[in-house]
Amino acid sequence: IPVIATAIVTSALVGFVIIGGIKRIGAVAATLAPLMAAIYVISGIVILMLHYDMIIPTFGLIFESAFNPTAGAVGVGTGSLLTTMIWGVKRGLFSNEAGQGSAPIAHAAAKTDEPVREGVVALLEPFIDTILICTMTGLVLLSTGSWNKKHEMSLSFNSNGLAYSFADSGHKSGELMVQNGVITNGSVKLYDTIDTLYADKSFTAPFNGTIQIEGSSIKAIDSSGASTGSFYAKTYENGAPVTALAFEIGLSSLFSGGRYIVTLCVFLFAISTAISWFYYGDRATQYLFGDRGIHVYKWFYIGAHFTGSIVTLTTIWAIGDIALGLMTIPNILALFLLSGVTVKLTNDYFSRSHERPTD
Repeated sequence: IPVIATAIVTSALVGFVIIGGIKRIGAVAATLAPLMAAIYVISGIVILMLHYDMIIPTFGLIFESAFNPTAGAVGVGTGSLLTTMIWGVKRGLFSNEAGQGSAPIAHAAAKTDEPVREGVVALLEPFIDTILICTMTGLVLLSTGSWNKKHEMSLSFNSNGLAYSFADSGHKSGELMVQNGVITNGSVKLYDTIDTLYADKSFTAPFNGTIQIEGSSIKAIDSSGASTGSFYAKTYENGAPVTALAFEIGLSSLFSGGRYIVTLCVFLFAISTAISWFYYGDRATQYLFGDRGIHVYKWFYIGAHFTGSIVTLTTIWAIGDIALGLMTIPNILALFLLSGVTVKLTNDYFSRSHERPTD
C-alpha cells in the first residue's frame, strides 16, 4: 500500500472524528482501545503458550543482553550499557507517557469527587502498558527468533537510515563499486552491514554497477548504464515490521497471516493515539488562545498527522523523543512543587477510606 494512501486514509479518519467534537472522540477511543488491546494481548499470550519452553531462556537473554548488548541488533548498534538504558527509557516513556503531563489532561476530565482515586487509577497505566504489554512483546520477539533474522525487503538507495561508507574512511563522496551484489570499496548499512544487493525481488540477480555519492545526493547506475532508484536486500528490521514477523512465526502452527494482526493493531493504535493526542492539544490551545484557536488547531493537527504519515520512521522517532523530553522537564518540576499537596491529599483520602464501615 503506498504511503501516501495510508496518510490520506488515516488523516481523513482522524479528521472525521476530531471535527465531530469531544463526544465522538470519547466514543471512538472507548471502542478502539479495548478492541486493540484484546486482539494483541490474546495473540501474544497464545504465542507464548506455544513457545513456553523458550520463556525462561528468553528472560536469560534479556538480562545478558542488557549488560552485554548485541552490537547492531535491531538498530541498537552498540556495546554500551548506558546507550541500552537510554533506548529503554525513551521507548518506555513513549509507551506509557509517565512524567510527561499528557495523561493528566485526560484524567482531569473524569467526573469524580476523589482526585486521589483517579490518580490511583492512573498509576495502573504505566504498569499495564510497559511492564505487562511491552514485556510480552519482548518475549514474543525473542522466543520466536524474529529479532535477529534478516528480512527480505525493497529499499531505495536514498532510504533514510541507510549509511554508506568507503574503505578509505577519509572519503565522503565518490563511487562505490558493486560487483555481484557486493560493494568492493566500502559498505552500506541498515542497522547492520548489508552483505548483498540484489536487482530483483526474487533475489536471484545480484546488482552490478556503481553507487554515486555527492554529499546528500545518491544515484545508482547499473551495469547497462541505466539509472535505478531501488534494490533488494536481506537485513534486520525494526519497529512494527519485526513485530509482525514475530507474530507470523509464532502463530504459523495455527494459521498463516499472523503478521496482519500486528498490522490491524498498529492501525487501531495509530488512530486512537492520534485522536487522544488531539484532545491534549485541544485543551492546551483552548487555555492559551481561547475557543477561537481550536478551529485553526483542528486543521493544523490534521495536516501534521498527514505529514507524520509520510515522513520516515527514524525522523518521527527523533522528533517525538525531543518533543516528549521538552514536555517532561517542566512537568517534573511541577511534580516536585506539588508533591506536598499530593502527600496531604493522599494521606487524607486513605485515612478516610479506613474509617468507612465495611459491609
